[in-house]
Amino acid sequence: MVRGLVLVVLVVLGAGAGALLLVGCSATNTPPGDVSNFKAGGPGCGLEAAAFCETFGAPGSTQGRAGELDDGKWSAGRMAPHFPSNDGDAIAIGPATISGCRAGAPAKVFPDQDALICDATGTVPNKHLLVATAAQYYGQNSYRIRQPFDFGNRTGKIVFDAEAYMPDPLLGWISLDVTEDPVNAPSFSIGGNGTSNIEGAMIPKNAFEIQLQHNCAGYTYTPSFGLSAINVFNNYVNTPLAPSSPVCLAEQQGALSHFEILVSQTKIEVYGTPFSADGVTFAAPVLLHSAAVNLPFSRGYVQISVHNHATIKYSDNNALDAWTARWGMVGFDGPIVDNRREYSIPDALTVSTVNTVSVGYRVADAANGPATTHHFKGVDPNGVTSARLSVSAWYLSFGGGPLDTYMLQYRLNGGLWHNHSLSPEELAMFAAQTTQGAMAEMLDVPVSELVAGDNTLEFVTTNVPQGGAPPVVANIDLILETKP
Repeated sequence: MVRGLVLVVLVVLGAGAGALLLVGCSATNTPPGDVSNFKAGGPGCGLEAAAFCETFGAPGSTQGRAGELDDGKWSAGRMAPHFPSNDGDAIAIGPATISGCRAGAPAKVFPDQDALICDATGTVPNKHLLVATAAQYYGQNSYRIRQPFDFGNRTGKIVFDAEAYMPDPLLGWISLDVTEDPVNAPSFSIGGNGTSNIEGAMIPKNAFEIQLQHNCAGYTYTPSFGLSAINVFNNYVNTPLAPSSPVCLAEQQGALSHFEILVSQTKIEVYGTPFSADGVTFAAPVLLHSAAVNLPFSRGYVQISVHNHATIKYSDNNALDAWTARWGMVGFDGPIVDNRREYSIPDALTVSTVNTVSVGYRVADAANGPATTHHFKGVDPNGVTSARLSVSAWYLSFGGGPLDTYMLQYRLNGGLWHNHSLSPEELAMFAAQTTQGAMAEMLDVPVSELVAGDNTLEFVTTNVPQGGAPPVVANIDLILETKP
């Protein structure tokens, strides 16, 4: 199969610095399932009507948390949930060694330089995205497309070309994730309570994830990869849908495979190809897994993720400081849902004395007042009908007191404090001890509290331990929906 690819932040701000970004335009405030007021996209990424198509042909003109990706199209999230705030840090991430990107690129990168647009190679003939995930112990870098993917009353299609090389799941792998809410850095967590604990990372409320985590050891030739599971989430409960035996495809480091995901609310099919020697000619896609599902949503956000289980711990001589993967393109079909505007808080990028950079922010106890004042810049409240905050939070979940008393408090523009406690479903997730404290939170914001231009945001906590590993927030976005 030969396909032509159609081309359809690095702003470094310190902790407490201003936020960035404005995307989207007002259109119609149409609920999921009703797409009558949205237009279809044109051809792109091998799709007849692409609502979104990205071929990573050049660095974005505006950049932020998503590195060299276009900040108007992409949000980003980084997470390392294994006690991320001890030793004075707040999701501390070390350097990632990169090679074979482009002339002048640094040999080692920290956030937010860890998503780069690279030049062509011998196996990838065009400019492309290189992601380097250095966060250890269930770390990941996720890049969320700000344009929603609507598959209501139809079978939608997601396509991507990516490097699926993964010789050992204890090192790293890639995934594609679709979340109902615009949360960042979604993952999965299986085990706990003395059993094997796989990831222990941030669980989305409603979502599905395509985890390309099977290295096919003992099944077929080496090296090869397969689908480990389609993880389906409903109210934070994960149902892993795994093939009885993996379909294994040949892989090669630095080379791309092609993937096609067919999605309806009742069925998900995943197709893939072996690696392409030239990055242009792919074999016919083969079915990796088909699963009957009952998705509780029909419109969501597509994310591409690169996972790092623990490369330093499990690599030879502890020499591998990051897991890297190349992406040639990603796109999906359907209507262009454009009644959204988004604004983002930058990563903290606080430099540590142990050669790491913290991307998150510690949250102080309410008795001491806010530790940091964040700023959303250039907010346009005109025509807004609803507003929410997307926040990656982390709470010390084990041995830290009764979770049902934990409270995250937030306010905009110095106004009233709003209280957010853990829901019964979130409490049940913590009680199962499969997660290590990472939470994907969606927080309602009264539209009346928004102002034109600069908007401040502050957090405090009540009844959340502030000991050796205090609470943290990161990956913060303001999501606005507009009226017609």
